[in-house]
Amino acid sequence: MRHRNDSGNFIYLPTNENYTSIYNKYKEHYCLEHGENENIISYSTFRRLWHELMPNLKFQSPASDLCETCEEFKAKMRTAKSDIDEFNIIKNQFEEHQEKADLERQHYNNNIEKSKHDLSIAHICYDWAQNVTVPYSPQQVGSIYFKTAYAVHLFGVCKTEGGENKQINFVIGENEFPKGVAKGANTTLNMVYQAIKTFAKDGKKNLNITCDNCIAQNKNNLSLFFWSWLCMLGWYDNITINFMVPGHTKFICDSFFGQIKIIYRNNKVNTIDDIEEIVNKSSKGNEGIRYNGGIGWKWFDFQKIFSNKNFINLPNITKYHHFRFSSLPQDLGKVYCSKKSGGDEICHKLLRDNNNFDKNEKLNVLDIMPISDERKKYLYQKIRQHVEDPHKDNYYL
Repeated sequence: MRHRNDSGNFIYLPTNENYTSIYNKYKEHYCLEHGENENIISYSTFRRLWHELMPNLKFQSPASDLCETCEEFKAKMRTAKSDIDEFNIIKNQFEEHQEKADLERQHYNNNIEKSKHDLSIAHICYDWAQNVTVPYSPQQVGSIYFKTAYAVHLFGVCKTEGGENKQINFVIGENEFPKGVAKGANTTLNMVYQAIKTFAKDGKKNLNITCDNCIAQNKNNLSLFFWSWLCMLGWYDNITINFMVPGHTKFICDSFFGQIKIIYRNNKVNTIDDIEEIVNKSSKGNEGIRYNGGIGWKWFDFQKIFSNKNFINLPNITKYHHFRFSSLPQDLGKVYCSKKSGGDEICHKLLRDNNNFDKNEKLNVLDIMPISDERKKYLYQKIRQHVEDPHKDNYYL
């Protein structure tokens, strides 16, 4: 596999290879060529010469969350090597896909740069992290790996502004999600709403947003209605939101999550409060906030206020990667969409003509979804024994 950067072409060897395995293969080949009695360079000399003579030959690092489209193109190119015409067609398609991903990556980077130097602009990113579990220990007993421990969810909203980055991380226990909506678009918007009230409003006139293409949580009509509503309220003059290409969505939230996971993996965890503490000490820019019975934030019913009687869905929403909203009177209740950064925009009216929508309508508060008796029993019988005293009674009796 080849990869180009500013210093030239790198050739990557498979992840299952290492210096030792390559050295052993070199010795085998050398002995076949020259006989076993011939002297051969030592392993240390082999590595030194490798770095001096072949600095562009490296080992591919293990990776997760790879782009499925990229991997499919690579597989097709490997099988099409015997047919140069087919290979070139696939190669061109692959390059078009990469150019599209690079364009959206550059748009994201430009938003960060603008937020550094233009104090009228606020830029936020948001995403869900992989769940963590309670209890947890770096010296974990083997049996708990086959059990379903108490799940704790992390959702991060990161602000990049004036060259400083700060992320609010919402810490949510498995029994703290709102009833009827669980982990979906309404839940996501609630935490974004809370974060904006906390640090992203601040009198800024323009808000730029970056997130991934998850339809269930981010790229959906409820989100479009929400951002349009904020312009109606006059919170911002302009709001833009861009969705990165699937498989190419690594961004600053992942960096903050990574800092949390490093501390989590090396500490004992007995309660959800321990998770909040880990978040707070993971880095200067990370801040944890717990739901904590509604003290941290409330779950509002955005789905009700943005019902179909007030708003109109955008057809083929998945085709678009960029959305723009404005507080100008002629633009209220409308969204401008484009398929790529700098692409042609189309206008779609979101707000219905009947003018019955009350932008200042009081938001209903949702109750949380209670944990089932069966789950309580499981936690008590299977998980409680792994919790250290005096925290065992935090688990359901």
